[in-house]
Order: sequence, then structure tokens, then C-alpha cells
Amino acid sequence: MSELSGLSDQSEAVSQNLTKVVWDTIVVGGGMVGAATALGLGQQGMRVLLLEKQPVDLTWQEDLPYQVRVSALTRASEKIIKNLGAWQGIESRRYHPFFSMRVWDELTPGEVLFSANDMNEANLGYTVENNVIQAALWEQVNTCENIEVLLDSTIESLSFENNQAWLSIEGIGLLKTELVIGADGAFSKIRQLANIGLDTHDYEQCAVVGCVKTERSHEDTCWQRYTHDGPFAFLSMGNNVSSIAWYLPTDKMQWALNLSDEAFAKEISKASDYRLGQVIEVAERGAFSLIRRHAEHYVKPNLALVGDAAHTIHPQAGQGVNLGLLDAAALVETVLNARQGNKAWGSFSVLRKYERWRRGDNALVQRSMEGFDWLFKQDASLKAVIRKPLLPLANKLTFVKNWLMGQALNGREALPKLAKTFPKS
Repeated sequence: MSELSGLSDQSEAVSQNLTKVVWDTIVVGGGMVGAATALGLGQQGMRVLLLEKQPVDLTWQEDLPYQVRVSALTRASEKIIKNLGAWQGIESRRYHPFFSMRVWDELTPGEVLFSANDMNEANLGYTVENNVIQAALWEQVNTCENIEVLLDSTIESLSFENNQAWLSIEGIGLLKTELVIGADGAFSKIRQLANIGLDTHDYEQCAVVGCVKTERSHEDTCWQRYTHDGPFAFLSMGNNVSSIAWYLPTDKMQWALNLSDEAFAKEISKASDYRLGQVIEVAERGAFSLIRRHAEHYVKPNLALVGDAAHTIHPQAGQGVNLGLLDAAALVETVLNARQGNKAWGSFSVLRKYERWRRGDNALVQRSMEGFDWLFKQDASLKAVIRKPLLPLANKLTFVKNWLMGQALNGREALPKLAKTFPKS
């Protein structure tokens, strides 16, 4: 892997080097999903150019403060990352397994307990800071000789001609490839340049996130409470440290961000129903609006979208990055199968296989999360009457609980190969 950082004194050589190559694929966006996609293709011999805005910090110190953004990785995601050789990079930094999950409602009695023991699983997943996942993947990107990286680049235009995609890069020129992969997030420039529309729904909610330390242990458990304002969750991290996801009406976002640390701790303690006692310490916090987005198309000839560029979801079940990694694994498998069969992997007929594979599953999870959001909204309706017996009943139906958690943990049918089995030791 060679790294090309913008336009240095060697800009002319850089330009000639990049523009002379017809890349097997150009991946735009080096976040978790983009890095996984580039890695999955590059490790199988495809020549990949990865475009990312800024260098990824690979340094690590044990006493680094917890980051604001955290993901709960499923078993399927664990398998993908391990098969890409990146799990060791997570283990050498910081991660935390959780073994149970408790869900309850502010207005009705009872709760639902999901337990790894009941499912004969080692755990129910891992909570990992997003920058840790990205750094672990990039360590492998840096060792892959088939991947080159271009940093600090600005895309000016995207066009298609002669069964190729052409990206115009400021100061570089035209880059040619059989397949452009847009992994550049919810506000994807690639999606916009390709004139792919979005189906959107504003939840009129925001998520306030960050890490806190609590008086009592989280018991290696994720806790989720449905309140009048929206769900509240503790995701277990280190010793008495949990990542929070506090869902509020959008008009309360600035209020939550502007609270003093002491006032914020009190509000979090109250929202959590004091399940872990008082919040005794808070770290950096952030917030973002919640909007469901679904691209009208995932693919065009010589173009594919993955991750947030294709879809965003209500994060209450933590499925966003997991769906994105499944996208990456499915696209990698689709492209590699086409190459092995001597087919043009950028052709629409090939890429449609990827879209059919992933679009329905992503839509199902999106709508399922909206169903939970609707059911547990604390409004004056018959829903409260429905919910009252629902949680106690659901907790008794062990086979249903285990099936639901199994779907979330291991993924649904037609999993990509990267997500099916652990690598051989």
C-alpha cells in the first residue's frame, strides 16, 4: 500500500501515476464500511484506490478518554472483521463484550431479559468505539499491497463512458475505474453526483451520545428504557463506564448539549431510572438528528453504494454499522464472483445482484425499528394498553426472545461468506 497525500511537490508524478491506471475499483470514503470494502477486495488481488479526506490516527494509549461514538458489533460483524484480519487491532486497543440486555418501559410493569446463556452464546456482542474499529481496519489497509490511498482529495465530477466510471479529482485529473463504490456517508457526494434520489423520514428526534461513569456496575449488560421522550440506553464499556444513547425530541438537542456536566449527570440518572445508581462522571458528549434515509437505487452501471451512503436507520438497536458491514461483505462477494466468472464486475446485471441481496434486508430492519419506535411512544392511545401485558409475556416466550436476538446477533438468511464463519486459526 502506498499513500498519496493530496498535491505535494510531487503532484505531477502523483497525477500521472493515478490517471494512467484503470483501477479495478475506487472506494470513496475510508470509514468503517469503506475500509472494510476496500480491504475485502484488495486482499483478493483487486487493485483498489481508496479516497479518504484525512489520515486515520493509528496511535493508541491505554489512558485515552472514551470516544463519543460507539457501536455494538454483532456476531456477523465480528466474523467479517476477523476474516479481514482486523480483529486483533481491536483487541490490542479497547473493546467490551456484553452478556445480557434488559429492556423495560416507563409506564408499564415488567421487562424483557435477553441472555447469552439462554442462547448458548459466548456473549451478545461487543461495544467498540468507532475510531477503534476504523483504526484496526486501516492497519490492515496499510499492509495490503493492492490498495493505494489518496488523502485530502476533492471530487469535482463523476461521469460514465465506455463501461467505465470517471472521477475528476481537483489537481489530479480523471481517474478511471470499472467500479466506483460510494462509502462516503449519509451526505454522500457520490450518490448526489450519480443523481440517485433518497426516500427520507425525519423522526423529529435526536440522539445524545457519549460515555459516563456510574455509581453501580453495568454488570456487562446493555440497558434500554422507553421513556416519554424516547428510548434511553446504557451500552456497557469499561469498569463502571457505559456509552449512552439518549433519544430526545429535536428541539431539546441544544438544551442537552448546553447542560453543565453536573446537570447532565442528574438528567441521565433520571432518564435511566437510576438503574445503575447516580451518574458520577461524564465525558465529552455529542448529538445528531435522526433521519431515515434510503437511496432509491443502490447501484447504477459502474457504481455501487454501501453503508450510510445507501441507508441510515434509527439507531435504537445499534444496527447501523452492522448493516453497513453486511453491505460491504455482500458487495465484495458479488464483485469477486463476477471476476472469477470472467464477467464485468461493474456491469448493471452483476451489481443488481448485490442490490437485491441487501436492499430488502435493510428496508426490513429500518421498518422494524420504526415499529418499535411507534409502539413504545408514550402517547395517549391504546398502545399503552397493548404494552402493559406485552413485556411480561415477551419475557416468558424464551424461544421468541432467542430467535429475535439470534436474528440481530448472527444476521438473517443469505449471509455473505465473510459473515458466515470464523477464519481458521
